[in-house]
Amino acid sequence: MLARMNPSKVIGLVALAEKPGLAEALRIMRRELARHGLGSCVIETPDALEQCITRCSLLVTFGGDGTMLTVSTLAAMHHVPLAGVNLGRLGFMTTCSVQELPLLAYALQEGAYLTDDRSMLEVVKMGVDGSPGPLRKLALNEVSLIRAQSGKMVDLDAEIDGELLNRYHADGVLVSTPTGSTAYSLSAGGPLVWPMSRVVCVTPICPHSLTNRSVVLPDTMTIRLRPRERRGRFDSMVYSLDGRSAYPIEVGESLMIRKAPETLSLVHLRKQNFGALLRAKLRWQGAEIPTDDE
Repeated sequence: MLARMNPSKVIGLVALAEKPGLAEALRIMRRELARHGLGSCVIETPDALEQCITRCSLLVTFGGDGTMLTVSTLAAMHHVPLAGVNLGRLGFMTTCSVQELPLLAYALQEGAYLTDDRSMLEVVKMGVDGSPGPLRKLALNEVSLIRAQSGKMVDLDAEIDGELLNRYHADGVLVSTPTGSTAYSLSAGGPLVWPMSRVVCVTPICPHSLTNRSVVLPDTMTIRLRPRERRGRFDSMVYSLDGRSAYPIEVGESLMIRKAPETLSLVHLRKQNFGALLRAKLRWQGAEIPTDDE
């Protein structure tokens, strides 16, 4: 969909980590936005982002997919579209390169950009008595329940709408969105999923069984992950959202995971060709790809 800026707000330029070329990219972006009559503010810490986000009509991150993931929860909760300038390596979600900053500024001023809404996961930690914890958390890519100690596998159950899917002996299990299918899930052997698909993937991490494979589910289902003891012993586990902070979890507790009501609006300068993106970012090689003229 096409969108247009709210003239009463500013564009937040998010630079949370020092990267080569960051200062020059910020200088160019602020100059181009000012040239088009758009106000901006530079946001350099997560605390500053929380304080400023209600003033922002749109956020532009400078970094890579990791920076966008850090910002994604707040952006989704406040319904603020998110663009990304790629200063990193892959940049599956980023909007443009530094060289395209003048084009991005022009598109923002004219409302000549596109957005697509990406699904997110809602995670609630359930207590031993089955009661939900006080906080719900959001993830754009994936929720991982993994071992806390290196060299030890863990045991856990995955339930779908209250029915057992499988009991895993593995390094952990991932629940990923279509957006997250190109991230940790891909490394764990999960499938590549078209971004707008209405599914989630449950993928074991290094399972001790060759037949344990990723399962693709409708995103209307509720997934519950339960840590288990093995032969009377519990190997400590943690859960993480989008590879950020790790939180401990004990036997008897569980994670309730479902599609979140919030979505993240990602900004694009042109219509996305996911197949071409996969070829470019993953460096696929095979038969020669014909040009449009052939």
